[in-house]
Parts: sequence; C-alpha cells; structure tokens
Amino acid sequence: MGETVGHFRTSFLPLTQTFIYQYLTHHERYEPFVCALSSENRDVFDFEPREVFLDLPRWSPRFWVYGSLAKLGIRGIENTYYQRILDRRDPDIVHAHFGPMGVKLVPHRTNDRQLVTSFYGYDASQLVDSNPEYRTKYEELFDHGDLFLVEGPAMREKVVALGCPKSKLAIQRIAIDTTRIEPRFPQDDGPMQVLMVGRFVEKKGMPDGIKAFASVFEGKAAELRIVGGEADEYTREDLGRVAADCNVENQVTFTGFLEYDQYLREVRTCDVLLAPSKRAESGDSEGGAPTVLLEAQASGKPVVATTHADIPYVIEDGKTGVLAAPGDISGLAAALERCVNDRERMARMGQVGVERMEQRHDVRVLAEQLEERYDGIR
Repeated sequence: MGETVGHFRTSFLPLTQTFIYQYLTHHERYEPFVCALSSENRDVFDFEPREVFLDLPRWSPRFWVYGSLAKLGIRGIENTYYQRILDRRDPDIVHAHFGPMGVKLVPHRTNDRQLVTSFYGYDASQLVDSNPEYRTKYEELFDHGDLFLVEGPAMREKVVALGCPKSKLAIQRIAIDTTRIEPRFPQDDGPMQVLMVGRFVEKKGMPDGIKAFASVFEGKAAELRIVGGEADEYTREDLGRVAADCNVENQVTFTGFLEYDQYLREVRTCDVLLAPSKRAESGDSEGGAPTVLLEAQASGKPVVATTHADIPYVIEDGKTGVLAAPGDISGLAAALERCVNDRERMARMGQVGVERMEQRHDVRVLAEQLEERYDGIR
C-alpha cells in the first residue's frame, strides 16, 4: 500500500453499518485507519489500526484535558483529539462518514489532504429538517470538500437540493461480501417463511409489514420472523399488539438483534424478504436502500419492498422482487401474494438477484472503484 486514508465515524461501529466495515477491510492501494469517539461491537468489527478517544487510558492527561474542553464548550474534540490524530498519521485522504462528521473535518482539509464525505440518509433528511442550521454548515462543507458520495440517485437528488455541486457528487453503491453468502433459493413446498429486518423505527414500516403479512397469511402455515430491536420509537410490545390486532401473534417471531453470521442464516433460510420502508413523519428516511435488500438478493431470495428512496435502484420490479407504494398495505399484500403463489417465479427472481449482486455490489469491485475516486481528487 502507498497512500493512506483515515475513516472517521462517531462510533465504530453499529451493527447496522456493516457497509462501512466492508470498504474499510478491502482497501488494496490505500492504507486505512479508523478514528472515532467511542467503540462498540469490537468483537464483530475487529479492525486495526483504530484511534478511539474513549479507549484512551483514564490516566492519560489528554483524555481529561480534551474531554473537559469539549464538555465546557471551549474547544471541540475535532480541534483537539482529531487534530492530534491527523497530525500524527498525516493521511492523504480523510473520509468522513455522515454529513455532520464532514462538517467537523472541514478545518482539517488541506491542499495535500483531500476531504471525502459519504451521506447515508438521516444526515440529508431528518437532521436538516429538525436542525436547519445544518443547511448553513453544509454550505461550507460543500464549498471546501472535494468529493461527496451517496448510494443511489434518490439520495443524490437530496444532497444536490441541499446545495452540493453535481460536479463533486458521485454514486458509490453499498458493498457486500458476496463470498460470505451462500445462495439458497426458495423451496417448492413447506410453510412460507417471511423475514423483516431492521431497527424498530417508523421509516422501516414494520407495522405495515405485519398487517400485509396478516392479510395474506392469517391462519395459514406461514411465519413472519422479525430480526432487530428497539430504537426509541417502537417497542417489541408495540409491534406485538399490531400482530395481536391482526390475529397473527402466534405466527410472528421476534429474534432480537443478531450477530452477523446468525442474521445471514435467517436471510438464507427465509423464503421472501419483506421491506416496507417509508418516510417517517419526522422526515427520517432510508439513505438509499437497506443493506439487507442486497444480502437477501445475494442469498437467492426475492424481495417485497416499497418504491421508497433508492430501493427501486437496487430492486428491479418484477425481476428480483415486487414493489409497492410506501405505506400501501394492500399493495404490499398483493406483492406478497404475487410471489408466494408462484414458487418457480420466486426461484427465478432469486437467481437473477444473485447475478445482480455479484455484478453490481461485490465489495472487491466497489473497493477498487472507491480508491479510483480517491485517485481522481489527488
């Protein structure tokens, strides 16, 4: 490896952000490091070198000085800890993950150190709606940053609307490691198993998904498995009440959050993935398309989803899945019926999905593309 790239994230790393880890671990020509304020899921995302502020020894003077300055609002971490890491490691590229991190790193961009910022969703929707001052902050970011990445055309339009020059903006697809996923196409017989995955937040549309499942499968040999957990919007009890009101409480199984390999087993053993995403009342929306849609297709599974955000960019309606309008429960139910009434069609969709993921979302191809983008701003 020759040049270096520092990946900056507030916390390294939430289980829902495997897409960052995929790129990080597949660099070929750029030597990467991670810088963050805190650690989580270290046993899952075991990567070095990492620079994490809260991992500093408590006897370290820097820990207390930097923390006190930030707490008192005198000098932020970006002007103390981040500055120290950048001075010591001196990367050629600084890659900020999420818009607010890009804002913090603007002062550290130099003629010899380019700034790349990836937008993922809430940072270009809910955050701006709830905190309008970010529009002004983003103006400075767009002026000084060198490259801005999004995962699809719908997200691109959101970032352009915030003032990002089109000349600085590029689509960088979400990457998955297809070698870790063994396809298993839907079976011709046996009970139908439908899977939903995600945090219990409004934009994931899980109440809609439960109602659509009930409309098709109430009292039939079918199970809806829900992988994920609470995130301060819905509780498991909330979703359980929806299932009970629809008379499918005995057909719905909650697994909680799972380790990545366990989650992949759930994807591999389901018959169809259900992803009823929509825009939340708060303005929160999918940044592009949930990663599970890619991993389901790589697993050979058809997807029933909505036309929300960049989902139509990764699911071809009628070819790798069936799409309905966001919030359209009857449309989701009809899409489920179209799939489950023709098992051969489900298998064909699965086969096309596997091919598409290998061609368009494999991390080895996309990591090379990302490094070529870095080259282009050097």
